[in-house]
Amino acid sequence: MNKLFSKRRSQHFMLLLRYWRLVFNDHFVIALFFLFGALAYGYSQWLPTLGPHQWWTRLVLIGWFTIIAQIGRLATLIKRPDPVFLLPQVEGIHRYLNQATWYSLILAEIMTVVGAFIALPFALTTEKLTNFEIVAIFLVAIVNKADWIHVARKSLSLRWGNQQWRTRLEYWVNPLLASIAMWIVNPYVGLVVALILYLAVVVYYRDLAVNWRIAVKTEQDRMYSVYRFFNLFTDVPSVQGNTKRRKWADGLVRWLSKGDQPWSYLYARAFVRGTEVSGIVSRLTLLGMVIVFLLPAGWLNTAIVILFIYLIATQLMPLYDQYEANVFTHIYPIPANQQQTDFKQLLAKVTALEAILIALASIGWRLNVGQMMVNLVIAIVEVFVLIRFYFNVRVKKLMK
Repeated sequence: MNKLFSKRRSQHFMLLLRYWRLVFNDHFVIALFFLFGALAYGYSQWLPTLGPHQWWTRLVLIGWFTIIAQIGRLATLIKRPDPVFLLPQVEGIHRYLNQATWYSLILAEIMTVVGAFIALPFALTTEKLTNFEIVAIFLVAIVNKADWIHVARKSLSLRWGNQQWRTRLEYWVNPLLASIAMWIVNPYVGLVVALILYLAVVVYYRDLAVNWRIAVKTEQDRMYSVYRFFNLFTDVPSVQGNTKRRKWADGLVRWLSKGDQPWSYLYARAFVRGTEVSGIVSRLTLLGMVIVFLLPAGWLNTAIVILFIYLIATQLMPLYDQYEANVFTHIYPIPANQQQTDFKQLLAKVTALEAILIALASIGWRLNVGQMMVNLVIAIVEVFVLIRFYFNVRVKKLMK
């Protein structure tokens, strides 16, 4: 069973690595770099504005340490045929699940410690903490996560597996009680409460015989959520999309298309209905709006606006040859240059829309109208340059 888990863990890593390479492409890495940089900068600028011992700060800390306990799930790597082939391995499956629990716990604790580090500057700004109290805070976060993982482990058992309401309640109540004791009383009391709750869970939930039906379904649900995340960036065979009528998109298609031009209608439908190009464009637009909203006014804010408009514009270019493999598009009685004209029209409308949204978001949380107007003018000029020069060059290259 030890070899089985090690083999599945290696296969799981290889699968994740294959998708991570597709997710973290050059454009997404650049976007994440600026996003985290903007968040860190905004966080550092916000902390000096806080005063000590405000009534709401402890509520924020309680909520934060309760939420970070929910990050990281139990990964058993159990597959659908296991109930048939592993059913006789009663003792072996317990060793297998112990390895899965430790594997999940280590990864989850790393994320929990990172979450505690993020909250530490906020806590030090609003509370007077000694070095020993800081250590106690990290220990509370670690114990809360260990408690959460053990509760997840007991939810796969025959005795407790059908009481999912109880499991969901313990997921939130146990870390909430420890967090309340930590920030309302002091970190030492919080650590004692967290340890008592963890020991109570370990002692009370014993002899956890596996409920195979629940174990298989839980792991399938976990992997499906992972696949859905990857499917935001690339096609995942395990995630099958559903075809359904989208009436809300009719107006958008009419706005993007032009009259009775077939190529204009095809490109508008392909952009709205397709998830590959439109998904990337919408996510990058939203990400750019968040970044410029958090960044303070200045040259960096304007540079981010210019950068994101260019990045999003480049993501639209693969849409041009989407119908090249369709033989019927080559027999349309339409001039060849009409395809280029209709495609550039779509590019102009989409790029102008996302540029306006990003420029408007640059007003920031301080409502700097002057910065927004400057960015709006620069965005309009950039869109004109992209449409007039950049798109013409790229379309000509695609035609070769």
